[in-house]
Amino acid sequence: MCLAGRHIKGRSGARACPVERSGARACPVERSGARACPVERSGARGEGGGQPARAKMARVGVPLSAGWRAMASRGYAELSPPEAEHAILELPTNRAEYVGVLQDIGDYPARSPIGHRVPTDDEVRALKSSVGRWRAVVLLEDERALRAAACLFSRLFVLDPFYDTGALLYAAWHDPLIKDEHSRRLAEQAGLLVRAAPLLNAGTAVLAPDHLPGSWNPRPGWRKPRLTQDPHQLAGWAIRTSLVLLYWADRLDALVCTARPDVIAALDVALGPRAATCSVDIHEPNRIDDAQVQREASAEHLCHRWREVRRVGRRRARAYLHDVAYEMASIAELMRRTQPSGEWRLSLGETSLPEPAMLIRRVLNGQDPDRDPPLPRKKLKRRPLCLVPASP
Repeated sequence: MCLAGRHIKGRSGARACPVERSGARACPVERSGARACPVERSGARGEGGGQPARAKMARVGVPLSAGWRAMASRGYAELSPPEAEHAILELPTNRAEYVGVLQDIGDYPARSPIGHRVPTDDEVRALKSSVGRWRAVVLLEDERALRAAACLFSRLFVLDPFYDTGALLYAAWHDPLIKDEHSRRLAEQAGLLVRAAPLLNAGTAVLAPDHLPGSWNPRPGWRKPRLTQDPHQLAGWAIRTSLVLLYWADRLDALVCTARPDVIAALDVALGPRAATCSVDIHEPNRIDDAQVQREASAEHLCHRWREVRRVGRRRARAYLHDVAYEMASIAELMRRTQPSGEWRLSLGETSLPEPAMLIRRVLNGQDPDRDPPLPRKKLKRRPLCLVPASP
């Protein structure tokens, strides 16, 4: 049953697509600079040396994922989320167009759709070297966390649902009919991406791989189960999601930020009872685009605050946890025009986690994760720091 540690490598000699698309549009969205805050300086000036740069703060190279490039090049990024979902749902009526979208999302033919996609060292290095050292990893479907984190952090890494779509493309090439499940999944994920467009276009958020390494994942290629499926499957998926957040937060030197109740419960299991916690008041914008507007309006003050909280938070020590919470509350205070403050919880875990693949298996089997014998521990580079609502 255990498939941990095994990945199917793509073959360089894969056959060309049998449904070749004619007249595919090239992506016009290749930009050399996107807006983001350079945490290194709090008083950025415009290019002419006059007024503070405010909204622009700095122009830095932000790599665009193939999925977001495909959405933008085909005009879906300009639609509302429901409009984008509806447009994607209509794609199967034109199979060549549907296949063309999947090829663009999967970066075909530069990348083979055969096998599971695994992040390269260069991809991880590019993400880790992104400007903005006070950063968080967030789920794309977690709107509340996106709204809160947009001003709290200088950089957001949002898990990319289109990172590994090779199976969808392969099925579109070879299945007699396009599966309704595949088109609906594609439409749902496109709608979520479009909802986060204000953050993605401004460079506030960067898409990161929604991927677990083989040693952490007992089910390569596992897809999100339906809400009607077995509760153990849903609980196992929540554990898997929490581990993806913790894995990338550890690799990218970031915090975990989530507001989904199932993922919060899974994080508590992964962090264990010895995690240190403290409360922090957070002001949440009403909408994602409101959060981006407020971020740009308070650019200089936010840059200074981000630099200070990064200085305190990089230690990841219990003695400094309340200092981190205080600095984060001071950032949230700049956003007090938006909503009454809500209580969030800042948790600091241990230097290791329960062995991830074995933890997932225990939950899938309906067993108590804390039963004897205790699970082996997986060493981390740094203690995980997580921000979640006190009352999801």
